[in-house]
Amino acid sequence: MYYTTKSPSLQRLDSAQGKWVTYQLRLKNLTHTDIALRAGCSRPTVSNVLAGRTSSSKVYIVLCDILGYDSIGDLLTSSKRRAA
Repeated sequence: MYYTTKSPSLQRLDSAQGKWVTYQLRLKNLTHTDIALRAGCSRPTVSNVLAGRTSSSKVYIVLCDILGYDSIGDLLTSSKRRAA
């Protein structure tokens, strides 16, 4: 289940979380372009999401699938805990 809210500030990764997610993607040999293709968006959109400048439920759903999380909240909570 991928629950999203209307408030982007509740869903936005911060810089440290984005770096942790990017590191996890590198471990799986995935690039921002790979994520963009799966999410149906542009590479700059993925970069902006991972830098915390914007949010995108499409990108979060793909990240959850790849990283093995059940929801966006789980991904954000886990990345916050591990990035600290």
